[in-house]
Amino acid sequence: MSPSTKLIGRNAVRGLLDELDGEGCSATVYVSAETLGARDYNHLLPESEPERSRAAEALAEAGPSDTGVAVFVTLERTVAVQPPFPLAVDVTATGIESGPILDVLDSEPVVGIVLLRLGRYAIAVVRGNRLLSTKTDTRYVKNRHRKGGSSQRRFERSRERLVRELYDTTCRMTRTVFDPHMRDIDYVMLGGERGTLNGFVKRCRLMQDLEPKTLSRILPVDRPNQKALESISYEMWKSRVTFF
Repeated sequence: MSPSTKLIGRNAVRGLLDELDGEGCSATVYVSAETLGARDYNHLLPESEPERSRAAEALAEAGPSDTGVAVFVTLERTVAVQPPFPLAVDVTATGIESGPILDVLDSEPVVGIVLLRLGRYAIAVVRGNRLLSTKTDTRYVKNRHRKGGSSQRRFERSRERLVRELYDTTCRMTRTVFDPHMRDIDYVMLGGERGTLNGFVKRCRLMQDLEPKTLSRILPVDRPNQKALESISYEMWKSRVTFF
């Protein structure tokens, strides 16, 4: 059976850890993002089989992750958990070791959030589940024009200008929201449509400066607004879990 992957919230991860403990977890491996990226984790694999092979398969399947991965091996299954925020340690343990991932789930990092789709943005600074500062607004951007000729070219130039203005306004408002908390921001997360976000980051110097703190996972959001910000912490705290 091929692996299955899903995103689950903090409480669901805690419940999963209890399940794995009840199943008699025989080995736990934590690999930080740096170690995983370098593929330098053979020394962390369990010494005995089949735990060693099963953990190695899960780590290979996990691929790159800027938050690292925790692998739990039981008699019945292997489970890989990529937490929402980076693991700080590399650990090998016999049996279940839930401490490092619970440390992440119990932490309260300060996170800068930018949600962006064409025509609308929402920006926040979040500590744990609490919104510290927010800003939302709309800005008109024309839909795609289907006609050809000079009319289409004029339309596209106008649309490109409106998109640039959206990016510039979002960048300026992001600085306004982030600046009072800049020293405290641990991570930055983006949400919305990936192509729009890529264009925004390329145009916004602030986002380029914050690239080392920006996590790669894109938060899902249909309408960037205050309502989306009020529920964004639930999405922010989801872990990617793969079952083997």
